[in-house]
Amino acid sequence: MDTIFAQVLLPLALAFIMLALGVGLTPQDFRRIFSQPKAFLTGAALQFISLPLLAIAIVALIPAPPVLKVGIVLLAACPGGTTSNLLTHMARGDVALSISLTALTSLLSVITVPLVLIIALALFMGPDAPDVGLVTTGLTIFALTVIPVAIGMGLRRIAPGVAALIERRSRLMSGLVFVAVVAATVLSEGIAVTIQRFAEAGLVALALNLAAMTIAFAVSSLMALRMRQRIALTLECGLQNATLAIVVSVALLGDLAYAVPAAVYGLLMFATAGGFIVWARRWSQAARRARRIAG
Repeated sequence: MDTIFAQVLLPLALAFIMLALGVGLTPQDFRRIFSQPKAFLTGAALQFISLPLLAIAIVALIPAPPVLKVGIVLLAACPGGTTSNLLTHMARGDVALSISLTALTSLLSVITVPLVLIIALALFMGPDAPDVGLVTTGLTIFALTVIPVAIGMGLRRIAPGVAALIERRSRLMSGLVFVAVVAATVLSEGIAVTIQRFAEAGLVALALNLAAMTIAFAVSSLMALRMRQRIALTLECGLQNATLAIVVSVALLGDLAYAVPAAVYGLLMFATAGGFIVWARRWSQAARRARRIAG
């Protein structure tokens, strides 16, 4: 992959997406965690424990190149993407819960992503694994996620008018940047190789996505969460920060092959999320009609 794209444009794209998250955050978004602890703890457990274990179980059962397996597990370790907040709104879910969960899991990814990545490399690559340092990986993620989020929050505090202007445009812009990163990653090796990569990673990525959303909805239902909270957690677990996985793959692992599952997942997840949003909106309409009839 072109050095400028890999070493400069990719990190800048991730930093911009995280800055866009930061300008929309307030301290209340973090305090809200304590006002609905059951929903938040359920979402955190799904994100930090269920998703990586699910990815490891899926790739352990299929014949696939080790780099693909590591790439899938790396993706599962990444926090929910910023698009989950917008799509949760479209699905009439709990947007406040989605924002709070995205914010905190993004900050904690400094610890969780390096740990899961090192475990995946040991499990599936053994002595052939690239040398990845826990501290180096954590510091890189910190620089590209936590610092831009903090800058965005600081800008909101000292220049609320500027932050509001950025926020209004950043949702669309960060979405476009994300799609551009994914598309550039998928197409970087040419059409023929892209088709081959998609064939290798597509089924595994789709399996992870559908399983993650199904388990999230089932667990949040078993926990007796409100429907709006179930919608938020389902989308939070189905929409991963693929840009972070791509940056780690290219900048730290030094091989585009690790990034392919994240790029493919980044394209597929919008289709499955779209189907879920249609169902969720229909459910909301039916629930409102039922309440009107009952009232």
